[in-house]
Amino acid sequence: MLSASMRPVIATTLAVALVLATSPALAAPTPAPATLTGTVFAGDVITPLAGATVVVTDAAGVKSASQPTGADGAFAIASLTPGPGALTLETKDGSFPVATPITLAPGATVGVRLALKAEGDTPEEKKKKKGGAGWTGGAIGAMTAVLVGFAAAAVLADDASKEESSVSPSTPADK
Repeated sequence: MLSASMRPVIATTLAVALVLATSPALAAPTPAPATLTGTVFAGDVITPLAGATVVVTDAAGVKSASQPTGADGAFAIASLTPGPGALTLETKDGSFPVATPITLAPGATVGVRLALKAEGDTPEEKKKKKGGAGWTGGAIGAMTAVLVGFAAAAVLADDASKEESSVSPSTPADK
């Protein structure tokens, strides 16, 4: 049994511990939100694709944000939770997941270039079309969305300057 003189000491200690445990100043810092910007192109990777919607999903596959593209194919989505995720392009012709996942760093701005590409549209098949750029006609169901390039700018917590790096466009293997 506790003595009467120890009860106030224990009560005070518990109260201080409770205040410290719930204090926002001592809580884990919330990571700075990330931003995703970019442009969506048609299969020729030249023609901007207006009216498409870029959808961002988190690692669990839950939709976290979406933004339609403007007349120039551009979009910007701010206040995204940092971490791994995926992109999907939605058009009037359907929904096209982007095979390449993305990872957003806290406070970073990531720029991407996305394009709709006809499956089986290999370089050899393009030559056979004799200059037929892009996708005209064909089965829309046989389209995929591809990441054709990205660049990231990181904002350091201790430094207000931005560092930019550019990655050359990537071409996924054709099926």
